[in-house]
Amino acid sequence: MNTKTEPKGNKGKRNAQASKQRLLNAAIEVFARKGPGAATVDEISALAGLNKRLTYHYFGSKELLYKAALYQVYESFFSLEIELSAMLLPADELLETLVRRYYRFLDEHPDFVRMLCFENLNDAQAAREMNLQDKKAPIITALRLAQQVGQDAKRFRNDIDVADLLISIFSLCFFYFSNRYTMCQLLENNTTSLSNLDKRIKNVVALLLYGITAEKPDSQ
Repeated sequence: MNTKTEPKGNKGKRNAQASKQRLLNAAIEVFARKGPGAATVDEISALAGLNKRLTYHYFGSKELLYKAALYQVYESFFSLEIELSAMLLPADELLETLVRRYYRFLDEHPDFVRMLCFENLNDAQAAREMNLQDKKAPIITALRLAQQVGQDAKRFRNDIDVADLLISIFSLCFFYFSNRYTMCQLLENNTTSLSNLDKRIKNVVALLLYGITAEKPDSQ
C-alpha cells in the first residue's frame, strides 16, 4: 500500500491540515466509543479514509494521537463562551444560566463525556501532561464571579468555597450524561428526552441555590 503524500506549496499545507483534522475527528469518535486501549490506528485511519502510514507520519504513535484527540475535546470545553450580558445578571440568575449552558454543552458533546470517563478510568495519565490548570475556561471564571457577586450581595453564604461549588456543579451536571443510560433502565424513565433535560436543569439549580443561599435573619 502506498503512503499518501501531500502536494507541495500552500495547497499541500491546506491538504495536510485537512487530513490531520480528519484523523483527529475520526480518532475522537473511535476513542470515545472504545477507549484508548481497544481503539486501533487501523480503525481510525479507515474511518478518516487515509493511509495508516500517514497517521503515523502526522502523529507518531497511537498514544500521541490519543493525546491530541483528548486535547481537542478539552479545547471544546475551554472554548465554551459565556455571553457578556449573562455576566451582568444577578448571582442566582447567572448561576442558572451557567448550569444550563454547561448542560447544553454536555448534551451536544457526547464524545467529551465519553473520553473523560475513559481518561478517569486511566487515572488521567494523558490529562496530567496537558497542564490543564493553566488553561482559562470562561465558564469557570463566570462561576467564580457568580459566587463572589452572590456573597457580596449577602445572597450566598460566605463559607462556600469556590472549589467545592465547582465540584458540586460539575458532579451534578456530568453525572447525568455519563450515567443516563443506566439510570434510564434503573428508573424506568426516558432521562434523555428534552423535557427531562430541562426538568433536570431546574432541579440542579434549585438544589444548588438551596445549599448556598444565605439564611435571612429572623424578623424581629
